[in-house]
Amino acid sequence: MDKPVEMVNFSTTLTKPTKDLLERFCKKRGLRMNHLVERAIVELLEDEMDKEIIEERELEETVEWQKRA
Repeated sequence: MDKPVEMVNFSTTLTKPTKDLLERFCKKRGLRMNHLVERAIVELLEDEMDKEIIEERELEETVEWQKRA
């Protein structure tokens, strides 16, 4: 059985136009703002970690495959 994930509060400051846009976006799609914000943060973090992995691999020495005769 999965262990429950501990929830914590996190606050931030947004410009009023950004908050208004976020509220309209979530209301139109039936989403909770906290869910959308968490999903956006996770996506951004995953993208940045993927970029780091790609950049590290680009620096690795490459080995050419030999064709079998």
